[in-house]
Amino acid sequence: MSSDFQFLEAKTTREFINCLSDIPQNAIIFIDIDDTIITPVSKTFRKPPYNELIDEIKKNKDKYPNHVEIVSNWRLQRKVMLIDENWPFLLKQLKENFVVYGLTKIGIGQFGNIESMEKWRYQELKSLGIEFPNRLNIPEGTINGASFYKGLFMTGVNSKSQTIFHYSQYFKTNTMVLLDDREEYLEDVRQFCEKHTIRFIGILFKGLEKLCDEPDPSIALFQKEYLIQHAEWLEDEKAMDMIKQNKKG
Repeated sequence: MSSDFQFLEAKTTREFINCLSDIPQNAIIFIDIDDTIITPVSKTFRKPPYNELIDEIKKNKDKYPNHVEIVSNWRLQRKVMLIDENWPFLLKQLKENFVVYGLTKIGIGQFGNIESMEKWRYQELKSLGIEFPNRLNIPEGTINGASFYKGLFMTGVNSKSQTIFHYSQYFKTNTMVLLDDREEYLEDVRQFCEKHTIRFIGILFKGLEKLCDEPDPSIALFQKEYLIQHAEWLEDEKAMDMIKQNKKG
């Protein structure tokens, strides 16, 4: 990122709204999903290095012949929560005045035991009261490995900027907003907007910092080993119970 450029920052939905005070009516707002709207309930995913558990398995997939089953089962079995309980209310407000879509860096189609990543992601969010309307009437389907389903853009093999580019024929705007917890994704879309002479408002979301839970290293290690060996995810309490049982035995 260029040293003379800084993104706005927000830790709550209220701070996010404050960052949008001067955007035009035709602005398009993209909102990241993981660690922006939702996060795993498990304290293991609060801080590094434990929160990189799944990324490590993906990076070292050659070690695990069944890594697809491991990761897909983790997605299916994990419990998730809203980072800010006001997300459903805020999105309802935003949707009344602006075009708002979800934009998530995630695979598409069938993945392991997940029949459709698009449907799984949508249902996961819907269960928490999160839905994105399709105000621009963008047709659902896949373009160049990126996918659109019920208000959600999913990158597949693409970057976030490439995904926006593939669907750019539907975006008639001079202003784009992206709320994301990853600075590299903000910079990626910023460069896209700069190249196409679009005003860009990038907001770095740091909502996880407000969650004060501390990972337990022994639980995190047990969860990781159990997930790898059995392709089954254990929430913190279950993992702790099994650790205690093993010590007794």
